[in-house]
Amino acid sequence: MRLRDYLRPDLVLSPLRARDTASALEAIADRLAEAGAVDSRQETLAALAAREETHTTVLGHGMALPHATLPGLHQPLILLALAPEPVPFGPAGTEPVRIFFTLLSPPGFEGEHIKILARICRLVRHPGFVDDLMGSPDPDRALALVRSVDEQHV
Repeated sequence: MRLRDYLRPDLVLSPLRARDTASALEAIADRLAEAGAVDSRQETLAALAAREETHTTVLGHGMALPHATLPGLHQPLILLALAPEPVPFGPAGTEPVRIFFTLLSPPGFEGEHIKILARICRLVRHPGFVDDLMGSPDPDRALALVRSVDEQHV
């Protein structure tokens, strides 16, 4: 299982312009709906917000991993969003976020969902990944970097 199986060029949001958690999740839900990846913007936003209220998805190092289970999907999908300016995301005192990996999975894919979360978390620990990703000049290069670093991990 590789992240390339879940990444789509139309699901890269760059630049993400947001002022807080709510506006970041709204922009992510908007892109997912605009791309036709989800049936309902509102249901997507509600699922992501509910997860964030339960437990923050901030990973540190300027990254967050909003994720949820969403009926109507046929397989998991990942949206990558890059914010040129750090977004206050999560509870007070949490490091602002510039890189968002959003994972949505249909019910019944819990095992795969967990494996994808783990693969994304490995990227955070890869030397230079966060800086390189933020330096990507366009969405195509950002996706190529994610795919390249993901391939380096077993």
